[in-house]
Amino acid sequence: MTFQDLPPRASEIPLTDPRVAGDVIDLIIGETDRANGCVGLMICDEQHRGVQPILLHDVPADREADGLGKLLELVLPLVARRNGSLLIGRGRPRGTVADDVDRVWHQITIERCSAHGVRLLGFHVATGDGVFRLPEPLTAAS
Repeated sequence: MTFQDLPPRASEIPLTDPRVAGDVIDLIIGETDRANGCVGLMICDEQHRGVQPILLHDVPADREADGLGKLLELVLPLVARRNGSLLIGRGRPRGTVADDVDRVWHQITIERCSAHGVRLLGFHVATGDGVFRLPEPLTAAS
């Protein structure tokens, strides 16, 4: 997807649809960021519409999740105050399935969002091979 593919009034579309959420991650995490590693967040409003992307560049693929945890501890209180939600993506060079690092990052994101009462709209991994979504937390899926 490119910014030219966006439908009119795209900013009014809630990111609760997994396909739309994946497309947004595809937009905010570009090829260079995937190749170099990154983390991307889309802060959403109370109606789950994207209002502010945040992208941190040059995050190595084997980077431990403590930095992500610290970032979430800065962002989530602000999102919670506005009754917002969060969509997150991790960029890495290659692959089409989750690796151990993806799973750790995903779990930390689930735990931190839950602790702050912020709805997690999805955790995606964006690679040079495509974008894929990690599963919903078990409590949401059951």
